[in-house]
Amino acid sequence: MGFILKNTALALCTLAVLAGCSSDKEKKVSLGSLAMGMAKAKFGKKAKVETPDTATKATQLPSRTALEQIGRPVLYVRIPRTGSSQPVVLAATNGGYKTYFSSDKSSITLQGGIVTATRGQLEDLFAQELSLTPEQIFYAGPFPKAFTRNQRHLDGEGKLITNTYTCAIAPEPADETITVFDRTHRVRKFTEICQNKTRAFQNNYWVDRRAHRIWQSHQSVSKTIGHVIVQQVVP
Repeated sequence: MGFILKNTALALCTLAVLAGCSSDKEKKVSLGSLAMGMAKAKFGKKAKVETPDTATKATQLPSRTALEQIGRPVLYVRIPRTGSSQPVVLAATNGGYKTYFSSDKSSITLQGGIVTATRGQLEDLFAQELSLTPEQIFYAGPFPKAFTRNQRHLDGEGKLITNTYTCAIAPEPADETITVFDRTHRVRKFTEICQNKTRAFQNNYWVDRRAHRIWQSHQSVSKTIGHVIVQQVVP
């Protein structure tokens, strides 16, 4: 344990410096129609689906070489709504859950590439549970598929509240290529729509289905914070 903590501390110190740098059987569906169809069925013709905010480019990103030299898995996380943009390093693993810390001690936890918790934000995602595993969602057909998502947040009085959403997800018909920190990846984009009686939001995932890895995603963590953009830089 001491070895792990020592190396994690070293990685966090390094981040403090870097932060200054600031299948044929798949059903082909129209994701736009899927999204709006779900929303309109619940909210009516004037449905509003929360989509990812536009990210402003960081003035200077750390290099891939610098991030690889940390010696631990690294994500790069942007929160367009708050302007936050920084690398986070893997600090703890608990079963399928991986928690990453930034130089300012904020953290993000993921399961199979899906964000399950945040700490250190204006409105944190205290916890999140899905009725399907990431493996079932992204790597097992047919599509589209539906599942439920429970998100837990603290209200203004410090009480834990749970919001339950019905979600649907489907992939694009063909693969595409994306670039993450100067490295290209062949991926399939998945679009997910989640809704309940008062809110609807869209998440996007760029998935390498051969490697079972999500290289990039836009995921809503709370109504206040909106979406986080997560890129896997160093697996």
